[in-house]
Amino acid sequence: MSNSTVVIPTYWTWPSGEKERHTTASFDHPTPLDGEGTLPALLDDLSNQRNQRFEVLILAGLAHPELAERVSRQMRTLLEPYRKRLVIRICDAPAWANLSSSIGLTEVQSQLSHLGSYSGIRNLQLLVPHILESEIIIALDDDERVQPDYVDRALIYIGKTINDQKVLGLAGPYLQRDGSVQLKEPSATGNPFLDKSIYINKAMQSLCNGGSELKPTPLTLGGNMLFHREIFTKICFDPGITRGEDIDYLINARLRGIRWWFDANLTILHVPPHHYDTPAYQRTREDVFRFIYEREKLRLHGQTRPAWLEPYPSALLGDGMSAHALAALSAQVTPELAERFGNPEAIVEQARDHALRNAGHYFDYQSNWQKLMDRIEQDEHLRNELSDMIQSL
Repeated sequence: MSNSTVVIPTYWTWPSGEKERHTTASFDHPTPLDGEGTLPALLDDLSNQRNQRFEVLILAGLAHPELAERVSRQMRTLLEPYRKRLVIRICDAPAWANLSSSIGLTEVQSQLSHLGSYSGIRNLQLLVPHILESEIIIALDDDERVQPDYVDRALIYIGKTINDQKVLGLAGPYLQRDGSVQLKEPSATGNPFLDKSIYINKAMQSLCNGGSELKPTPLTLGGNMLFHREIFTKICFDPGITRGEDIDYLINARLRGIRWWFDANLTILHVPPHHYDTPAYQRTREDVFRFIYEREKLRLHGQTRPAWLEPYPSALLGDGMSAHALAALSAQVTPELAERFGNPEAIVEQARDHALRNAGHYFDYQSNWQKLMDRIEQDEHLRNELSDMIQSL
């Protein structure tokens, strides 16, 4: 078994000619089933890594369950040219159906891991490598490019002890198309939901300036994260979070006393396909749900705006966030968008209800995750049975 697994989620939606069909999952820029996608370029980069001591796991996220068989066929066609260049395993809907049936998941554990949401997919990103007995998970996204020494750079610090603390979680920056770590900033409005990129840039500037030493970080970017087994076997992604699951995981870790670190030299190039991008109103809606939920979960843990989340995401967790959310949505809404995603007042109210009803469930999710991961680790027969199901391409 490989010590390290590079995990790449992919996100699929209806073909472009069927784009008006219903979806059950909201992804930022899923690939239409008839589209080329961005995954092959990343696989080319991984094929050219100087360090080849890793396996690749591809996860096939679905915008609707009815896409399962079509996506499974598409994935195997897409990956066939890489069969002799990389050790590739696939967890698609048919594979996960077999795995979950053999594991015998509880109802709560089924809510934790699935292919229909960011958090569900991210938990599979942790669970499947655990079955394969990986020590380190390198989490990338399919719209990225990496240099030939990326894997070598990724493994420098993870698992090592820095200033008497073991590095169990590590993040690095995204480079934009122009080579900068900075996002494009709009003119400041005074509304943190509309000014989000300004706060992200402020945090990123602080993390990337001042030398090459690791720094504690308030943010992580989901497509450039490393997890040591001592963290991914203890902490799960929260199904209650609909977007921003990367920073939410950092928060979950910090609430357990585990610090997340940032390596400014661990860069990837981020090249999202903007022609598949989702409307700004939809993304703001997801942010409203996300940050209202996050504030409630922190409150349940006796926190409000902890210093370790400064300057971002702390800026979006302050007093008056509901009013800011309503104003941001109102600035972006059109009649068509309101018809598709709800009007601003309804969205804010739904976000409050979602947070109050669901944030407290994380305690139960965490307990069930620990039981699941312990069971897989302790039951060698089950682990071997499951591992045999995760065949290489």
